[in-house]
Amino acid sequence: MINYQQDAAQKLYQILNDFHNKSKKFEKATGLTLERLDILKQLVNLGPKTINQLAEQEAVSAPAITRTIKGLEKQGYVIKSRSKTDQRVVFVAPTRKSQQVLEALRLQQQKYIDELLQDRDKNDIDVLAKALKTIL
Repeated sequence: MINYQQDAAQKLYQILNDFHNKSKKFEKATGLTLERLDILKQLVNLGPKTINQLAEQEAVSAPAITRTIKGLEKQGYVIKSRSKTDQRVVFVAPTRKSQQVLEALRLQQQKYIDELLQDRDKNDIDVLAKALKTIL
């Protein structure tokens, strides 16, 4: 790899790592585990899922995801309902509370990015956005 590419890769890695670490602090402040936050993100972004679909997406057993969902339900983050066509199938949907906690988290992350870009001019931000879009 060319020297400047290694330097750029190292800088980008450090930036992404710093953002990830800061993001983890925001996530921890919600009082939810990363696993539970991930489940809520899936439900809010993709809509209701069955227990089996969530278990498959999280790569855990159905009983394990059921325990997690029961905890989220107790905390008011999800609601469960049975399928009208097959009573054995349980759907899990996000509540308003889960949408609110994820929106608050997104706003904290966005505020952090805004702070990082605070003293940059429009041209610098446009160049950065274009470069990131090309890379990612």
